[in-house]
Amino acid sequence: MPRVVSLTPAVFHLPEAVNAASRTYGDHPIVPRGPRARPLFDRVRSGIKTALHAPNYEAVMLTGSGSTAMAAVLGSCLSPDERLLVIRNGAYGDRLFEFASAMRQPIVDMQLPYGEKPDLAKIEALFAANSVDAVTMVHGATSSCTLNPVAELGALTRKYGKKFLMDGVSSVFVDPIELDAWNVAALMGSCNKGLHAHPNMTFALVREDLLAEMAQFPQRAPSLELYKIWKTQTNASHPYTIDMMSLSQVGAALDFLEEIGGVPGRHAIYAKRCKILR
Repeated sequence: MPRVVSLTPAVFHLPEAVNAASRTYGDHPIVPRGPRARPLFDRVRSGIKTALHAPNYEAVMLTGSGSTAMAAVLGSCLSPDERLLVIRNGAYGDRLFEFASAMRQPIVDMQLPYGEKPDLAKIEALFAANSVDAVTMVHGATSSCTLNPVAELGALTRKYGKKFLMDGVSSVFVDPIELDAWNVAALMGSCNKGLHAHPNMTFALVREDLLAEMAQFPQRAPSLELYKIWKTQTNASHPYTIDMMSLSQVGAALDFLEEIGGVPGRHAIYAKRCKILR
């Protein structure tokens, strides 16, 4: 029987360790706010930070898909009056625009044909004119199998003091990501895709200085308030019910990632596949 291989990150390549966690969880379920939750929360949150070399960031775990992380970051990491530049050149850029619009965030819309790289000179002109306060863009554009110029955009956000919210759902653990160097204030992540866990647990990485700022923001995304969730998870709990089986699967996925050489090992696998696609 032929073996089916997905060239893009998907649920077809779940490690046996993750599948085993699924099969055996029912024998020893974990109470979401019970004593066995703390070591699992701590291990997963610190494991994501360590794997992605993100010592200046905090990982916040969420039940849901990558779109959940998108909604959480857009609804938690901006004050209601910050003007957000949305750069969209693919389906998930459109989704960023949709979510920000639903939250009534002031938007400057940069809509481009799918796959077309944004004009950095135009972006810099907007920054220089102080027409926007923050920017969001997808890193790995699955609609066109391309990467957006996040390093260059990050350099501009650092130069002009703008907040950069990056959608890394499809690229995290797949392509090299340098959060500090790119001046990323918050990363929208996924525990499925490149981490190879199930698609019902996701995460956001938020820089520590932004977390301190978020303490003053009004809560606009019920059950997805990242600051509130982070404060609770640091005490090994969760303000809402979280999927502990999926969290266990993420722990198994992180263990397997370490076995294959960490993020560089996973990068090597996907570099071969991305070469074919791109």
